[in-house]
Amino acid sequence: MNRATLMGVLIAAAGMTAPAMSSPGTEEFRAVLTGFNEVGALNAETGAILSQGTGTLDLKLDRNSQTLTFTLRFQNLSSAVTQSHIHFGKVHTPGNVMVFFCSNLSTAPAGTQPCPANGGTVTGTLTAANLLAIASQNVPAGDFTAIEEALLSDTAYVNVHTTNFPAGEIRGQVSREF
Repeated sequence: MNRATLMGVLIAAAGMTAPAMSSPGTEEFRAVLTGFNEVGALNAETGAILSQGTGTLDLKLDRNSQTLTFTLRFQNLSSAVTQSHIHFGKVHTPGNVMVFFCSNLSTAPAGTQPCPANGGTVTGTLTAANLLAIASQNVPAGDFTAIEEALLSDTAYVNVHTTNFPAGEIRGQVSREF
């Protein structure tokens, strides 16, 4: 077999076994949520929470359309879910809310979907219009670049809050899928 043919066969074989790639301008992220990742209320030092609750977040960032498409799953929490969202903060550090996934509270932004109270799945697509202002962290409302930068710099985490743990019962740092 000549070199050109051999090279073609090798490239074709590699293409069949290579993992699927995201389309240009998109990146995938994931978070695994447990009580051990919690830090307690903002500026409090309560530490981890012993919870049977668990969850996952699968998130797709599309820079071209400026959207975040997500699937959030959670279960086995100690009490009814009140809300879930992405916070702007480093590992084991509290931060402020950037965008809501769901909420059962009247204080949630208009149009926020309800959370399954006893666990379940929440899906959706978020845009710049969903991004909240965080003056204390220099994040303007509606600035999609801010959430892109938070995700790409590993300074975003997801939290699920419950009535027993209003500051959050399970948490997971959002990181790139590899």
